Amino acid sequence: MPIENACASLSSQKIGWHDKKWTNWSNFTLNQQKITTKTYLIPINVNKSRKNQYFIIKHQKKTYKSINYKNKK
Repeated sequence: MPIENACASLSSQKIGWHDKKWTNWSNFTLNQQKITTKTYLIPINVNKSRKNQYFIIKHQKKTYKSINYKNKK
């Protein structure tokens, strides 16, 4: 997702905010909004990759255990 689209989606989510908070966000320059959005999106991407890594590791362990179990019989 381009950073401009991310800024726009975050801005649209802030419509429900109190007017004072919305004014603070809209007073940011575009560059400030981009920086704020990047710092917000980076942890989300890190968490997604961690969940994917955990799933892969968990799946590999199950596969390894099932292979060992079959060989013991």
